Amino acid sequence: MYSLLHCHFESALRALAVHKPGTLGEVRAVASSSAFGLVGPAERLLMLWRTVKHTAASEPDLFTVETFHRVADAFVEEMVADQVEHVDVRIGTSLRRWRDLRGAVDAIAILRKAVARSEAELSVSFVAGLDFTKPLDEVERVVTGLAEGSDPAAELFAGVDVNLLPADLAKFDRLLPVLRQLRADGWKINVHLGELFDNDVSRYVLKRLVPDRIGHGVLLLDDLEVIAVLREHDVCLDMCPVSNTVLNVIDWASSSPAKRALDLGLPVTINTDDPALFGTTLRANLALSGLTAAELELVVDTGRKHRYGPR
Repeated sequence: MYSLLHCHFESALRALAVHKPGTLGEVRAVASSSAFGLVGPAERLLMLWRTVKHTAASEPDLFTVETFHRVADAFVEEMVADQVEHVDVRIGTSLRRWRDLRGAVDAIAILRKAVARSEAELSVSFVAGLDFTKPLDEVERVVTGLAEGSDPAAELFAGVDVNLLPADLAKFDRLLPVLRQLRADGWKINVHLGELFDNDVSRYVLKRLVPDRIGHGVLLLDDLEVIAVLREHDVCLDMCPVSNTVLNVIDWASSSPAKRALDLGLPVTINTDDPALFGTTLRANLALSGLTAAELELVVDTGRKHRYGPR
C-alpha cells in the first residue's frame, strides 16, 4: 500500500473525465503538436492549461453537484486501483466553477463521504493550492483568509501547496510573513521547485522559507548548496516522472532523478502530479521511476513518514 503525496485535484479536468471523457483528447493532443515541442517546460504547461480552460468554458453545464459526486467517486476508485492507503490532495479553496458548492468546504465533505462509502482502507488529507501566478490581490485574499481563519475551509486543511514562477517572487516576498505565520500555527508547507525554472530562483526561495516538502525537485540535484539545505532539514522531494517527461523537464527513461536523490541521502516519493492532465496513474509513474524493488520499499516508507495528518 502506498502514500501518494503530490496529487492535484483539478476538478475541471476530473469533471470532463467523468462527464465528457472525449474532451480530454483535445487537451492531450496539445502534447503531440509541433508547437509543444518548440517551447520549454513552463510554456508547455501553460499551453496545456489554456486548452483546459477553453474546453471547460465550452461546457458550463458540467459543473453541478451531481457531477462533483461522480468526480469524488471516480477519485476514490483511482486511489483504490493504485493501492493507495493515504493521499495528500492539493485542492483549490474557492472552486468558483462549481456554482452550487461553497468552495472547498462542500468539496471536501463530498470527497470524505465518497471515501467512507467505498469502505476502502484510505486516509485523505487536504492541502490548499496557492497559485502565485494569479493576481496579487487574489493570492493575498486566499493566504490571509487561511491564516486568519476567515476562510470557512481553513480548519479542513493540513497545509498549503505553493506554485510560482520567477516573475512571482515579489508576491512571494510580500506574503512571506503570512506563510511563516501559517508554519508557526502548525500548517505544513509545500513548494514547487526544481522543475519549471533554474536553481537561482529555488535558492532565493529556500533562503527565506524551507518547506516540509518540495514538489518535483529534480533540477535541484545539481546544486550542492541546495542539497545541503534539503539534507539538514529532511525536506522530502515529491517527484513525478510522467509529467517531468511530458513537459521536457527531464527524460526519466534515460536517467532516474529519484535514484540520484536516494544516493545523495535525500527522502523521495513518487507521485502522479496532475493525473487527469497527463493521462497517467501511480503505477505508470512507479514503472518509469527506474527504482529497484528495495529502493521502492524505501520510497514507500518515506511516504508514510512524510505524509500529512490533521493539524
